[in-house]
Amino acid sequence: MKEEFNENIKEFETLLQKMASEIASGAVYEKLPPQELLNKTEAYITRLNNLTEKNEELMLTLKPEKAPTIKAMCKRLKQTLANFKEILLQNTADPLANSRLAFEQLRKVLTDGSDMLFLMREIRDNPSPLIDAILNFKRASEAKAQVVSIQAKEDVEPLLKYVLNRIDHFRAVLIDLEKKVGEMKQIMRELQEESLKILANKKLAKKDNTEDKTERKQLSLSNFNQTNQKEREQNVNG
Repeated sequence: MKEEFNENIKEFETLLQKMASEIASGAVYEKLPPQELLNKTEAYITRLNNLTEKNEELMLTLKPEKAPTIKAMCKRLKQTLANFKEILLQNTADPLANSRLAFEQLRKVLTDGSDMLFLMREIRDNPSPLIDAILNFKRASEAKAQVVSIQAKEDVEPLLKYVLNRIDHFRAVLIDLEKKVGEMKQIMRELQEESLKILANKKLAKKDNTEDKTERKQLSLSNFNQTNQKEREQNVNG
């Protein structure tokens, strides 16, 4: 895989250099008719697009943690390549205007391609440690038995160290997570207890208020009855 990727990088770089050379020499320029401009560049454009798709898969395998960057950069370059051809294939009243627009996209191909080349070299030289260890182990296992015996120990060691380090890291994260879960449970229990206390106090206050109102009503009724009784007695005596 790494060998294939390295060969793809070399070919990709060569294509960019040839395109840049033809633009610099004037062999390809913006005043060419659309069809002629397409004829001179189509092979480069098609091959660059194919290499971009292949290299995207290889880069995602070698450096999965950079997936967002890889996908975004590959998408941008493929879109620029597609725009170039699409503009040249459009039928318009001013074909040379199409050539000028397409030529701008061609220059952008060189810029985006250079960015892609930089990313590919970076991933080639610094792949994910775990992936690199696995590939080295795979390569060693495909060699002769005697070589495997020697290389396997050397190639497996960094893999085992990496795996053990990750296990220790995950264990620490798990312990911390369990601690936080315990704290959250305690907070939930305290909130539940406080809520129950508040509800109980509200019910008690409501009950007391109801009893107080009932008592006041009873007193008012008693006073009313006593007043009526006195008035009746006064009327009789009068």
